[in-house]
Order: sequence, then structure tokens, then C-alpha cells
Amino acid sequence: MAFNTSPLRAITEEDADTYARDGVVCLRRVFDPEWLQSMQGPARRLLIDKEDFGLLPTYPGRYMARTMPEFRRFVFESPIAQAAARTLRSKSARFFFDEIFAKKPQSTEQTIWHTDRMGWPVTWETTMVPSLWVPLTPITKANSLEVIAGTHTQDDKYRIFSPNARKMPHIEGRLPHPDGEAMRKDPVYADRFRTWDMEIGDMLVVHPWVLHYSHGNPTDDWRIALSVRVFGDDARWSPRPDCLNIAGVCFDEMVEGQAPGGDLFPLLWSDDGGQDDDSRYPRGFATTWSAHRRDDVNEFETFKKLQAAES
Repeated sequence: MAFNTSPLRAITEEDADTYARDGVVCLRRVFDPEWLQSMQGPARRLLIDKEDFGLLPTYPGRYMARTMPEFRRFVFESPIAQAAARTLRSKSARFFFDEIFAKKPQSTEQTIWHTDRMGWPVTWETTMVPSLWVPLTPITKANSLEVIAGTHTQDDKYRIFSPNARKMPHIEGRLPHPDGEAMRKDPVYADRFRTWDMEIGDMLVVHPWVLHYSHGNPTDDWRIALSVRVFGDDARWSPRPDCLNIAGVCFDEMVEGQAPGGDLFPLLWSDDGGQDDDSRYPRGFATTWSAHRRDDVNEFETFKKLQAAES
């Protein structure tokens, strides 16, 4: 089987220019299909069969690289970090975390228009924390992620639905999420809406400040996509009370103004050839819990319900 370690085709200046202009770019044929096929079976067992892979009960669709070897190998050995760094024009890429997104067949469930910026514990100026959206099943425009190109240039700080934010009073300066459907009718934005047909091996690189949204899934199969987050050169810690917690590291360890580093944030690629292997990256979590807690305290399901209410 073929498991490429460099992108199947070069990431071009045109790719980087498109990302800089639009806040998103679709990179075609980055991976050998075998990479994605190796993760499809475990992903379906996790999502459909509800198999227990030892993931956090609060977020059973996050941190797969901690306990699922196929996802771990993809993060550390595939060309995902190199492709991302080249697109960002970053000299390096460090692992942040991975997450899986899925829609059932014939699902009408939608995710509201939002940006990822406010969730990450980094400075306001940090731009190099992209989401690398990798389909594990074929994608059509009808069930694709949708992005409003160019909105990453707007310095907007939207409200988020992190567990921390939900336990706090409304924070001054956080904007309500925009009405993307109204923007669709606005001539300023009407021609900026982007969706894609994507094959296995393609990847979206999504800017943390760009507005994006998830459709339902009108197809007869599950729509499954892996989202890998990485840090580029400009990432600097600046944790805020309402941003996401990251398993295994507390805000006290995110020293203001320092670049991410250490065992939890390994170097996946650099232009000078430096790279960490997975030997020091955690295999599991620092806490234990009862197996039944997965269904009782699933923060991800709560998050989706809050999103639906907001929309």
C-alpha cells in the first residue's frame, strides 16, 4: 500500500496566494487514498457503532491521535503538516489537536456560521492556526463545508460556545454570530461563498478568522471529515477565560507570548528538516472515568444543541 510522506503534487505559490486572498484553499491530491482508507473503518466504528476507543467522554470525537493508531500515524507521518506550512508560508508546523466531524445520511443538521479564532488560546494577532479539513468520504457541494471568502480580513471577535464560555457571564466585546444567509443576499458577499466537490486525498486549509458553516448531508452515506489543527510560525500563547481547554495542559503552562512547544505540541514539519517523532506524544489521558459517562456528559452533543438554538 502507498502512504506518501510528501504531497503528491507540489504546493504552489498560486495555492498560497489563494489562501492569503480568500482565507481558504482546496488542495487537490495531497494524499495517497490509502491514508484516508486506513482511517475510514476506525472512524465508522467510532461514529456509527459507538465503539469505545478510550477517548474523552466529554469529546469522543477529539484527540483520536492519542488512542487510535491510524490517526496517530496520519498526523505524524503523512504530508499534512508540510502541505499546511507551505500554504501558510510558514517555516514550521506543530501539532495542536485533531477532531472528527460527521453527518448522518439524509441529515438536515447544520452548523451555524462562525469562526474558530476565539476558541484558540493564542494572541489576537495569531493567524497561523488553520483547520486542515480532510474528507474520509467523498464530498459534494451539497454536504461540503462552506466558506465566505475574504472574511478572514475582518477583525471580528465572535462569541463561542466553549464549556468555559457557557459557565461565564456574557463577555464584553464578543459579537453574536452573523446571519450568513442574509450575507448571501448582500451583493458585497454574494460571489464569495465557496463550496467544493472533493475526492479522497484532497484537503481544505481554513483560516481561523474566516467565516464558515456546515450544511446538512442529503446523500445516502455518512459524510465524515477529519480536522487537524496545527500551529505555524506566528502562534503565541495568550489564553483567555472563555477559550477551549486542551487536554493535558492548563492555562498556567501557556506562558503569555511564548510559542507553543513541548511534548503535547510536537514539531511535525520544518523547512530545515527538523521533526519530532511520536515517542513523547501522549497515549491516552491523565484522568480516568466510568465507561457509561460517555453518553451522560457528551459536551460535543451539548455544543451542537446550543449551535442549533443560536441559529
